[in-house]
Amino acid sequence: MVETQRQTATATACRGDAPRLVVIGCGNALAGDDSFGVEFVRRLSAAAHGESDCTLREASNAGPELLETFQQADVVLFADAVNTGWPAGTLHLVPLPWPGMESRGLAALSGHGWSLGETLRLAETLGRRLPRLLLLGVELEDVAPGSPRSRVVESALERAVRAFPLLVALARNPDASVWRWPRHFLPEDDRFPGGP
Repeated sequence: MVETQRQTATATACRGDAPRLVVIGCGNALAGDDSFGVEFVRRLSAAAHGESDCTLREASNAGPELLETFQQADVVLFADAVNTGWPAGTLHLVPLPWPGMESRGLAALSGHGWSLGETLRLAETLGRRLPRLLLLGVELEDVAPGSPRSRVVESALERAVRAFPLLVALARNPDASVWRWPRHFLPEDDRFPGGP
């Protein structure tokens, strides 16, 4: 993973025995809806969500640099745009790896051929401990270079930022249903992020 030059870090040690949570916003800040993950972390950082005892980072992809992050976390929440055929603006909470669901930033890069799958295989080969991995994905509409986020993805982004304390609680709860199967929330679905 090549982290952007602006790396937001607001981490402190987790209180008590709460699992160490790292939130990684993936994507391209200059490509419309692909900026979802990066903007998610930036807004959390600006809103002082570091008080939630988690680390916030921006990243463009999922290279072997993730191995270091995996060693520092019990849970990693990736935020990124996805393109799976659901309506634009749909929010997904998906345990990773999950067949058929991979974020744009975690998918193989054309020039490098490296993806989250390769990173997980490398970790296994090296005998590295893996944290629990969760994807907060938004179904994209427009990723044209230089375009703004679409209205529907901007709305999903605002919902995700407002729901962050609940997302933290779900991510840290190993018994939450989100760890057993994906959850999908259409733009008009007010149940996001759901419960255990």
